Amino acid sequence: MRYSTVLRLALPAIFLMSACSKDDKPTSETEELSTTIDTSEREAALALYEDYYMASSTSASDVLWTGDEPSCTLGSVPQNTKDRILGRLHYFRKAVGLNNVVAENSAKSEKAQAAALMMHANGSLEHYPPDTWKCFSEAGKEAAANSLLTSAAGSAAIDSYIRDQGAENGPVGHRRWLLWPRLQEIGIGNTDHYNALWVIGDAGTPPADAPEFIAWPPEGFVPKQVVYPRWSFSIANADFEDTKVSMRYSNGSTIAVETEELSKAYADNTIVWQPDFEPSGITKDTSLIVSIQSVGINGEATDFEYEVILFDATNPSN
Repeated sequence: MRYSTVLRLALPAIFLMSACSKDDKPTSETEELSTTIDTSEREAALALYEDYYMASSTSASDVLWTGDEPSCTLGSVPQNTKDRILGRLHYFRKAVGLNNVVAENSAKSEKAQAAALMMHANGSLEHYPPDTWKCFSEAGKEAAANSLLTSAAGSAAIDSYIRDQGAENGPVGHRRWLLWPRLQEIGIGNTDHYNALWVIGDAGTPPADAPEFIAWPPEGFVPKQVVYPRWSFSIANADFEDTKVSMRYSNGSTIAVETEELSKAYADNTIVWQPDFEPSGITKDTSLIVSIQSVGINGEATDFEYEVILFDATNPSN
């Protein structure tokens, strides 16, 4: 669950290259806008981005916590900062089709705050901190073992968990916990440089309207600004041992993908891959087709295919 460059339970990455080459990548002139999804969904995706993602951005004037590291004063996280963290979390959950509200558990937040203070005081991320650490506390130790940890603060911490960068974060464990349909409450700890988010335990039932699968980036329109190198596809109890992932543009040109090693350690079972595609370079709406073949569900192999349409949220007219 650790965030920085290490995920504690992650295994060394193994990559599988699909049979296609970079020469197959189309130019911007041949990329096509989808014709299978009404563009009114683009407007809805943009509104969600503006109303939840942009609205939850941390500003320079925001107070991220009231504590003090030299004196090991725990302090607290102002409600405005908590609201921004929850707002950013709800953006990503709503974008994948999860409409249930994740609540704050104040008791967990108090302990998570102690964990965040320890990370801040020692300038490191550790799920099992020793009692020799500065600002050590048993409450912080308990929270550290049950929380996501990152050296980002405020709502930007949610971005870092969803991004899940780093060579040993191939299973995207942080993303899986935050997009888990059964997640119902979190504890929030935050300083001006570190964050601890208690996510483990007290799982609820998936919401009745939960989608068939959880993917990031999700099916449909999504701003390129929140599309990261690792893509993922999750289904509870699914078997991905024989699964093959492929991607193509809507005009049929293939996109090479590298599949990460599987891990069942975090939330729902998930397959993760990295496409040979750089979203920051797109200048117009670009449709990508994702094919997930031979997913084991209840002992039967099932195929999935869905369309992701990337757009630039800073250019609403395109």
